[in-house]
Amino acid sequence: MPLSKQHKAQTRARIVQSAGRAFRDAGFGATGIDTLMTEAGLTRGGFYAHFASKEELFATVLRGDNGLIRRLAGRDAATPAGWRSQTLAMMSDYLAPDHLREVSRGCSFVALTADASRGGAAVRSAYAGAFGELVAQLLRRHGETAEAAFARSTARQRDAAAQVAAAAIGALIVATALGDGAASRAALSGAWTIVRERMDG
Repeated sequence: MPLSKQHKAQTRARIVQSAGRAFRDAGFGATGIDTLMTEAGLTRGGFYAHFASKEELFATVLRGDNGLIRRLAGRDAATPAGWRSQTLAMMSDYLAPDHLREVSRGCSFVALTADASRGGAAVRSAYAGAFGELVAQLLRRHGETAEAAFARSTARQRDAAAQVAAAAIGALIVATALGDGAASRAALSGAWTIVRERMDG
């Protein structure tokens, strides 16, 4: 009996969620299909019913498994001042030294940027799409969609949002490699300064 479309979609989502955790923990290259399917509670044979290759799955993870985007998308402040305050609080939490371990293992941008840079065209396109969505979320105001925010914004505003995103992600990647210490905290502090300056501009 053929599987229902709903069941197939649920299984696919399970694979993507499991793969996201596995890729972030061990890296794309070190994670085999057997491992990620076992973690999803499935067998290797079912993989190819959903994805043509591990790289296609990786692109899917990059495109849709981004905690920072989800957090920004969930902002609910009712006033411009509250919206700005909420955004800054989220970015401050993202860059907090005390949260480094959690963010470095939970954020696809931080954990998977290096792997994405070595990927093929589909992987790099997926990463670029996710980064563009992050920029649009940073541009978004209360009551508008990310797409509308990007269309409404000027080139200068888009550049500033991209600088915020790149500074935060880059600092976290460096801080993760450095571990806990003064240099790591300095990298995060410097990024936080850039975030505040660009968001005030």
